[in-house]
Amino acid sequence: MFIEVKQLEKYYGEKENRKRILNQLSFGIKQGDMCVILGPSGSGKSTLLNIIGGLESIDGGEVNVDGITLKGASGAKLDDYRRDKLGFVFQSYNLIPNLTVRENIEICELLGDGSMNADKIISDLGLSEHKNKFPRHLSGGQQQRTAIARALVKNPKILLCDEPTGALDYETSKEALSVLEKVHELYKTTIIIVTHNEAISQMANQVLRLRDGRISKETFNEKPLSAAEIDW
Repeated sequence: MFIEVKQLEKYYGEKENRKRILNQLSFGIKQGDMCVILGPSGSGKSTLLNIIGGLESIDGGEVNVDGITLKGASGAKLDDYRRDKLGFVFQSYNLIPNLTVRENIEICELLGDGSMNADKIISDLGLSEHKNKFPRHLSGGQQQRTAIARALVKNPKILLCDEPTGALDYETSKEALSVLEKVHELYKTTIIIVTHNEAISQMANQVLRLRDGRISKETFNEKPLSAAEIDW
């Protein structure tokens, strides 16, 4: 299995304030699949994404990604892991305001040894006419598309998306999901999406539903829908 999680546990706080956030989670994700993680606020889904992203420590169990064991990994090893394996897409975009679209993307192009060409990504994701614009001159969908392009240019094996449509309206959400769908088809990237939006699960190969730190349900879609086919 490309991503393998075994009996994962995570706690926050100390002594009498210690609270278990993830409770013995076990699942696997195949390479090249799209996995959607659903759940209410406080269910542990963002914490799970951060652990897979090497941003939070593991208190119990194991997480193995493409042959790399994350528990107990040194800071330097985790830095290499994030640089070489991962792309991050956040709800808030986190674009640098005084850099153009192209410059925002080029920053990440320089990080990896196997990076893709920034101009190719810009073309593939339909940003050519916007490449010399600053983020303040872009729509929400164009900013999200730029954030996806920036994460993708490193040629990561895994794209981690935290509420990628959370700040977008209906039409712009469909546009952002179409871009993720295109990324999935063009580059065979493994994509993990954390979201409150039930509709997005229709696009996924695998759906994990979390409640109170546990997997309440795991389902697989034999024929995921396209972004255009989603029933909102």
